[in-house]
Amino acid sequence: MRGMAFAPADLALRSGDEVVWTNDDVVPHTVSAADGAFDSGAIAPGASWRWRAQGEGTHPYACRFHPTMKGELRVR
Repeated sequence: MRGMAFAPADLALRSGDEVVWTNDDVVPHTVSAADGAFDSGAIAPGASWRWRAQGEGTHPYACRFHPTMKGELRVR
């Protein structure tokens, strides 16, 4: 997370892969899936959060504090 954006915003994964989001902004962010598959809670500036993909599916996500920050995980 940098510049009020997820980078990369879209990511293709395999089941079992782990994703790490690091907040390089000066404000907290969340990583919150629209389908409820994951929700990081607040990630402080300089902190990270990890999630391991399980099963297949497409998970659009956004920051609850800054809803214009959006991304998508595609798990195969």
